[in-house]
Amino acid sequence: MIKNRNIIFLLVNFLLGSTVIFSYIWGLQYASDPDQLWGDMNSNHIPYIVFSMLLGAIGYMTFSYFFLFIKKLSNLDTKNFKKLISLYVSILFFSSLWMPLSILYLENNNKIILLLVLLVLYVVAFSSLLLLKFIIENKQNNSLTWKFSVIGGIQFVFHTLIIDAVYWGWNFI
Repeated sequence: MIKNRNIIFLLVNFLLGSTVIFSYIWGLQYASDPDQLWGDMNSNHIPYIVFSMLLGAIGYMTFSYFFLFIKKLSNLDTKNFKKLISLYVSILFFSSLWMPLSILYLENNNKIILLLVLLVLYVVAFSSLLLLKFIIENKQNNSLTWKFSVIGGIQFVFHTLIIDAVYWGWNFI
């Protein structure tokens, strides 16, 4: 049971995480003008956004480490394990759709596609918020890793909700 849960968790992260990375690589190579993906974003803000993205990725790795090695997936009941996996799948699957949908919108200027782009961002943001709640609910007493996981989760939510969904979405419209 322990190994199966760890394998499922790692496969979800490896397979779907790879699709997110490959969608970014593909998108940046495919897009005729990758700068259009920033919309009307102030170019002075872009380095800060990229830095926030890196902090969010570090946060993601921290809370993933927490669940894998500190909390241990085997300590979660079946319902909570399924909830955790569902949140990871939601975050990664919908994140992998953002770049292709954004490029499709830029090529076609179709408002339905724009709504799908924004919907994808808000699904990721909401799933991130639920994941942060899940991290907080799975407190480990005297665990520094748990505290860093909460901080990492807050940064991850800040980036996916405030930076991606709200700020980027506002500037992309």
